[in-house]
Amino acid sequence: MLVLAFDTCMDKMYVTLCRDGAALNSVAVPYEGMQTRSPKLLETIKDILLANSLTFGDLDLIATSVGPGGFTAIRTCMTVARVMAQELGKKLIGVTSFEILSNLPIDYEGKKKLIALDARRESAYVAVEGEIKGIVPLTEINTDGYFVITDDKLQPILGGISYQSLDISLSEIIAKIAVEKSKNEDGDWGKLTPLYLSKPANS
Repeated sequence: MLVLAFDTCMDKMYVTLCRDGAALNSVAVPYEGMQTRSPKLLETIKDILLANSLTFGDLDLIATSVGPGGFTAIRTCMTVARVMAQELGKKLIGVTSFEILSNLPIDYEGKKKLIALDARRESAYVAVEGEIKGIVPLTEINTDGYFVITDDKLQPILGGISYQSLDISLSEIIAKIAVEKSKNEDGDWGKLTPLYLSKPANS
């Protein structure tokens, strides 16, 4: 199975092309100097396919992050993913940042996982053992007994580890999760649901 997976919701733009569970190419592109993310994402995808003598039509599965994240970040990867899936007639699977960070190839020390991502305004978007708790004030987050996974901004406050300090391809994790989810999900692009940090202004 040839899988294209990408994410523009985290600290970098991640893109991976996998075949039967093995990564053919994985890139992580910093956002510095990037005026808009959509053109760079498409350019990166095209370059990876070209480097492997493949076309969009060769893909079997498309996988993308659905957040949580800002409106523009989520809109970028979801729009590209939806258009590709619709035009190519391919299955599309969405993966949350919580699912990604719950599957990091690290030692969780036998503890339950608490994932907290910066949601601005002294709050975090939180999930505990896969259950999404929503946006919670930092003062109400109890980390006792948990293995905490967070970002650079909240790590000094909540402790634990920041995923940004790890040299790990997050899109490779997306690809693996998506393959498993595709066994039970129909991959309808119209069912992709975003996790926004806040509602769009026109909603």
